[in-house]
Amino acid sequence: MERRKFIGALAGSAAFASSGVGLLLSACNTGQFEQRTDAIKKAGESFAGYPHDPVRAENFTNPLFIPGVEGPFGVLSVTDTPLTLTAQAKTFPILEARASPFLLYETNYAGKSYQNPIFRIKSGNRFNATLQNGLNEPTIIHWHGLRLPANMDGHPNDSIAAGKNYPYAFPVTNRGGTYWYHSHADQLTAKQAYGGLASFFIVEDDDEVRLSSALDLKLGETDLPLVIQDKRFNANGELVYQPSMMEKMMGYIGDIVLVNLTPNPFLEISPKIYRFRCLNGSNARIYKLSFMRGLEKMEYRVIGTDGGLLDRPYPATEVFLAPAERVDILFNASQLRQGETVFLKSLAFDPMEQDGMNGMGGMDGGMMGGRGTNQSAQTGGNTRLANGVEFNLLKLMVAKAAQGPREVPASLSTVVPMDTAGVSPRRVTLSLNHMQWLINGQSYRRDAAAFEVRRAVEVWDIENATNSMIHPMHLHGFSFQVVGRSKSPAALRPLATASGGRVITDLGWKDTVMIWPGETVRIAIDFRQAFPGEQLYLFHCHNLEHEDGNMMVNYRIPA
Repeated sequence: MERRKFIGALAGSAAFASSGVGLLLSACNTGQFEQRTDAIKKAGESFAGYPHDPVRAENFTNPLFIPGVEGPFGVLSVTDTPLTLTAQAKTFPILEARASPFLLYETNYAGKSYQNPIFRIKSGNRFNATLQNGLNEPTIIHWHGLRLPANMDGHPNDSIAAGKNYPYAFPVTNRGGTYWYHSHADQLTAKQAYGGLASFFIVEDDDEVRLSSALDLKLGETDLPLVIQDKRFNANGELVYQPSMMEKMMGYIGDIVLVNLTPNPFLEISPKIYRFRCLNGSNARIYKLSFMRGLEKMEYRVIGTDGGLLDRPYPATEVFLAPAERVDILFNASQLRQGETVFLKSLAFDPMEQDGMNGMGGMDGGMMGGRGTNQSAQTGGNTRLANGVEFNLLKLMVAKAAQGPREVPASLSTVVPMDTAGVSPRRVTLSLNHMQWLINGQSYRRDAAAFEVRRAVEVWDIENATNSMIHPMHLHGFSFQVVGRSKSPAALRPLATASGGRVITDLGWKDTVMIWPGETVRIAIDFRQAFPGEQLYLFHCHNLEHEDGNMMVNYRIPA
């Protein structure tokens, strides 16, 4: 897609609300309204709409940007031909086509130019790329969810200085699925990923091909990657990343929500089955995804998570999506009439950040605003959209008359549960002490391993003992299976429809898992698949401010 067309797609303006009446009417319940109002008042802002406010349905007037065959987020079908990815600082039009500082990966391939390309590759093929650092600071790429030897994984230890390059060459052995890549520079991941250094890495296998054929799914038409991000902008429409001390502790939350870098997007759809590959590309915000026709929750099918397709489609009306998690959804638009409108929303929920900050050394009730306050007020930041309030993500409008629906396959792939009989769990504890998030009492040490794993099936019991924040925990090098959850909070329990207290998004293969305050999640990992020689990987929280704040440890696999 030409750049001018992309600018046009993002152009459009959202009106200011003349009063708080629109927001009052858009609140779905009194509790949500009070939560939002309280947070905004404590942040020192009047309760009124603002440009691109995602709560106001009237604001959704911008055409959703759909990736094309080149240009920004162009789909690049990869062979083993080497390419060069240059990380560089440029400007990018987001709000009303106004230039905003932006970081992006750029490459030229087969006569076409790409910015933050969406890589598309067949499982079993090789990927060859050289990262060229055109920034004025260190950087490195992490291939999130891919099974790679440690030297290809994008460890912060491998960060390269400005002007240097790093060669990547590896076979893609993962199952088909929606993976992604992003910066993983030491202490700079949050800033660089927020600034734009991230995109999709889509792997295809026979199961994926069969599904696409059965449902006539076409990437860029009815198979749509959707990256969801919340950002902050200044009065000039420029992207802003200036976390306060408390935002570094709690996570950086924005108030303008982008889908494929489009604020307040809408999409005209046909009465067909659509696949939405949803990626939470935010630094810290958690989404609760639901399709709403007025006040009615519409059923959809969850068909995949982080590590590819599930064994079968699972019906759902809402799922949580934490930073770095992916969920693949089938939405059947043939059940809608021409002219009908549906909103993909993030529903209201309690993020449990108001439960206090144990271990803050007396700060709770003082600088943190006391128990019962909301995160956006706690941080003292400028966000007008608190974590956990309800808002809109994407407006879907049916443009054509209904057609006959296709039959969704009853079986999607084979997912064999790991045999964990007789395996003693390894205890992993997440805690907070004197403003430092810790894993097993430790924070990141560049060259030291917090623990060593066996080349065997291991079971980890990951306990969130902080009682104050959800932590999306990400394991490098391996996919894992969620075995069970215990002590889950009230916000999650209604969604626990699988054995062991698991939710739908726990099924199949994962690389990132949400762990709620007070909750313990048991996962199983097969380290027998480890690459030869000693390997050093990371385990960390994917709240990116937590990661940069050293809530991250190395783990070692011996030779």
